[in-house]
Amino acid sequence: MAILSILLIVTAWRRPTDSTKKAILPGRQAIIAIVLVLVGLAVYILLLELLGFLVDTMLFTAFLLSVVMREKWKMTLVIASLTSIGLYVIFQKLLEVNLPKNMFGF
Repeated sequence: MAILSILLIVTAWRRPTDSTKKAILPGRQAIIAIVLVLVGLAVYILLLELLGFLVDTMLFTAFLLSVVMREKWKMTLVIASLTSIGLYVIFQKLLEVNLPKNMFGF
């Protein structure tokens, strides 16, 4: 990772800068996206114990993809489901980490 970081820094340093673009703050769309992600994370944290890891992670991923990234619903549901199931398999089954569960046990 250190080597990749150094390569990224050197590449960015050698790249010519565009003197016409000198915006210090991100644009309006970027600020809205940042606020949406932060609000989504806050809601994710608040609902984690109530909804459980699987459901909450799927809803959070679907929120990020549909609202922030503006993906199509079909793709959003597929990616959110696969992400939630994949993380469950990695943490619960392979690493044997106890994840928060809802009242239904998942």
